[in-house]
Amino acid sequence: MLTLSDFKRGDTRYTDFIAETTLWEQKIKLDVSFEEDLGKTEETLSAALLVINEKLAFIEGNAEKIKQSAVDDAHLDELASDWLYELVEDEDEEDPVVELEDGRTVAADVTPEQFTASLFPVALGFEFGDSAESCQAYLECCCDPDYFAGHRVHIEIDEENEITCEGI
Repeated sequence: MLTLSDFKRGDTRYTDFIAETTLWEQKIKLDVSFEEDLGKTEETLSAALLVINEKLAFIEGNAEKIKQSAVDDAHLDELASDWLYELVEDEDEEDPVVELEDGRTVAADVTPEQFTASLFPVALGFEFGDSAESCQAYLECCCDPDYFAGHRVHIEIDEENEITCEGI
C-alpha cells in the first residue's frame, strides 16, 4: 500500500508525482497526473491515495485478465508470430525457429498462452480528470522473449476497471 512518503514530485510537464512500486513481482515506475482544475498539490495526491491503492490492487489481482486483453483485443500473439515469420530464412521449414536480437532462439509460432506468459509490466500511470475519487490507468508491458524489438504493449484500465489493450 502506497503512502504519501512513497511519492516524489514528477517533472510536471507530463506527470505530477512519481513513485516506485512492485507489480506482478516486477519493480516499476508509477506516474500520477492530475488535471489542472484538481490542483497538483500534495493535498490532491493525499485525497487520491485511496483510489490509487484500490486501482493498484485491482491491477495486481487481475493480472491474467489484463494480459489476456492483449490477445483478445489486439491479437498481439498473432502480431508477434507475424513479426517473427519475417525473420524466418527457410519458409518451407516446418515449425520454424528464429533468432532474436538478444541471441535467443524462439519458435516463430507464438501461442496465446506463450504470449500472455511473456508479458511483464514496466510502467504504470494514473490519470485523474474530474475528481480525485476516480481515475483511469495505463499500463505499459514488454515481452520476454522480446517479440516486438523493444516496443511496449499499451493497456488501459478505465474508471470502471474496464480493460482494453490498445496494441503496441
